[in-house]
Order: sequence, then C-alpha cells, then structure tokens
Amino acid sequence: MNKKTKIKRIAALTCSEKWQENEETVAEVQRIAKTIWPKEKSGRKRPGRKIAIWHGDRILVTGTAEQLAEITGLSKNIIWSRAKHMDIESKGRQFKYMEEEK
Repeated sequence: MNKKTKIKRIAALTCSEKWQENEETVAEVQRIAKTIWPKEKSGRKRPGRKIAIWHGDRILVTGTAEQLAEITGLSKNIIWSRAKHMDIESKGRQFKYMEEEK
C-alpha cells in the first residue's frame, strides 16, 4: 500500500464523527498513521563541533556555533561559514574548527 492509498484509507475510516468511539477503528488509524508519519528522531548523533575564535596568534573564546552566536551577536550560520572557509573578518577575528579528540 503506497502513501496515497494509506491516506485515502484513513480518510475513509475517519469520515464519521464518532470514529474515535470505536477502538478497532482508532487502532487501525494509528497503525496506518505510524507507517506514513514515523516518529521524529530524538537526540543528536554527535555533539556540536567546537569552534575557536582567534585574534592574531591567540584564542579569544571557544564553543559551539550556538554558544558563539550568543557571545558575538552573529548568526550560527555565519559562524559555521567563516569556520569552514577560515576567513579573517574586518575586526581581525578568524573562526577555526577545533581538533576533535578521539
């Protein structure tokens, strides 16, 4: 059964206003819905990568892009982009990814 057929089946089962009173109908609708819309993934596979902000030859601060976004006022996407390209901005700061310890 493809997705379109499953949605039509759910529509047919739920056409009456009292479909929720029938336990068998509710169970079938829930079973079909779980196959169409699986539960969202919980958690992350790995922690966020650490980024360091350098000024010249010293590190000013380290943290994840989210943490650095709060400190610097830049968006996390800009921080990721600057770390990826290792650009030096007008203020002399350079964003670099930290070495991951394994």
